[in-house]
Amino acid sequence: MAGNRNNVLWEKHRMMLPDVRTRAIHRCKDCRFFVQIKGKTEARYGCVVNIKAYGNLENRIPPILPVTDIIKCVGLEGLDYCLKFNDPDAQSCGRFKLK
Repeated sequence: MAGNRNNVLWEKHRMMLPDVRTRAIHRCKDCRFFVQIKGKTEARYGCVVNIKAYGNLENRIPPILPVTDIIKCVGLEGLDYCLKFNDPDAQSCGRFKLK
């Protein structure tokens, strides 16, 4: 199997399931759940897919969310979790929705 590592033809003929392919080609910066979270003195990006109101698409997701709205919904632990996923070039997750 060591010969397959450098085989360009082998690399081009891999099979991917359709839902895995969409996840593999998109990045977090293209997702509608990746928003700017604005605090009092600074703004950071984060993922709000785990907030129930936004993840279920019950509420419209604005491009900039005030930090107080997130704290009201999920508390400080939820805010930390949202800010943990702040890499715009990371591979998208299974809940990806195009902007």
